[in-house]
Amino acid sequence: MNFRLFLTALFATFIAAANAQDNVPALDAEVAPSSLYTGFEQLLDDDQTLVLEDLIDLDPNIRRVALYHNGDRLHRQIPKQVHLMIENKLMHRMMDSERFEVIQCLECRTTQVAMKADKLEISHPAEDNQSLRKLGKQVRADAFMFWNASVHENKFTINLRMVDARDNKLLWIKEYSKKTTLEQETEGFDSVTYEFTVGAWGISAERDNSVTNATEDVKGMTVFGIRRRETTSLDDSIEYTLALEYFKNFSNTDYFDVSGINLEGRIIADIPAMDSLLDTKVYMGIGQSFYNDTNSLVFRFGFEFPFFKDGFVDYGVVYMPEGDARWLDVADYERTGKFGGASYDLTLGLRF
Repeated sequence: MNFRLFLTALFATFIAAANAQDNVPALDAEVAPSSLYTGFEQLLDDDQTLVLEDLIDLDPNIRRVALYHNGDRLHRQIPKQVHLMIENKLMHRMMDSERFEVIQCLECRTTQVAMKADKLEISHPAEDNQSLRKLGKQVRADAFMFWNASVHENKFTINLRMVDARDNKLLWIKEYSKKTTLEQETEGFDSVTYEFTVGAWGISAERDNSVTNATEDVKGMTVFGIRRRETTSLDDSIEYTLALEYFKNFSNTDYFDVSGINLEGRIIADIPAMDSLLDTKVYMGIGQSFYNDTNSLVFRFGFEFPFFKDGFVDYGVVYMPEGDARWLDVADYERTGKFGGASYDLTLGLRF
C-alpha cells in the first residue's frame, strides 16, 4: 500500500469511529452559534408546527413511523445537542398527537465508511428504494419520516417527508421555517399573552336596619378584568398571570353599592393525567382588593378548562376575609356592614 492509500485508509478509520460513537467534531462548536438551540426550539414549539390537522388525511393504516435523518449534520453544521433536541421534539410532537406509534430506528443511524477505487465513500442504510423497503420490513415500520434541518441568514428551516415503507410512495411533505435573530430569540424566551375576563363571585354583603333589626343582604359580584399570562421555556407546563380586575354588584337594591378593584397574581399548572379527557389546568391565586373605603386579601383556587379556540373557563372558589364596608346613606340603616366570605368563582376568558 502506497503512502496516499495509507493516509486515506487512516482517515476512513477515523470517520468510522466518529460515526460509531455519534461524536461531532469540534468544528461544530466553532461555526455553530449558540443561538441554534433556541432558534430550532422555538420553531418546534410553535403551535403551527407539525399539528395533527396536517396529517389527518393520511392512510389510517400508517401507524408505525420511524424517524430518518437524511441530512448531513456535518455539512449543515448542526451540533449534536441541537440534532438530538430536534429529533426528540419531532418524536414527542408525533406521539402527543396519538395518531402514530413512533419507533426507535437504530438502523436508520448506521453509517458505513468504505474504500473503493482509492476513494472514500460514506453510505447510509437506504441508498435506493429497494434498500428502504428492506429496512422498513426489518424495523417493522409502516412509513419513514425523513427530516433535515438547516439555518441560513437567521432563517431556521426543518423539512419533513413521509414515505410509505412498502412502496416508497411519497405520502406527505412539509417545510417549517422561522426567521429570527439572536436578540429576538432572547426576547421570545418567555411566551406572553393577554386575556380579557368577565366573571362572577358569589360573595355576599349584609346591612342591618337599626329600627326593625332586620338584615338586608345581597349575593353576587360581577367581575371584569385583564390579565397578562406568561410561560417560560424552562417549564411550559407552569404559567403565571398578573391581573387587574374591577368588581361591582349590579343587583337592583338601594342598600348596597359594592365596587372596587383587585390586583391578583396567579400560578396555573397543567394536569397531564387529564389530557386524554380534557385539557385541564389547576390555578391558585392571591390578590389585594380595595373597595368602599377598606381593603382585603382575596384567595382563589380552582380549575381551568378550554372554551373554543382562544377561550377558557375558570371554575373554583374565592375567599375574601369578612370585613366592614361603608355603604350609601339610607334612612334607618347602619352606615357600615359586613362584606366577604367564601363562595364560587366563575370566569369566562378570551386570549388576544
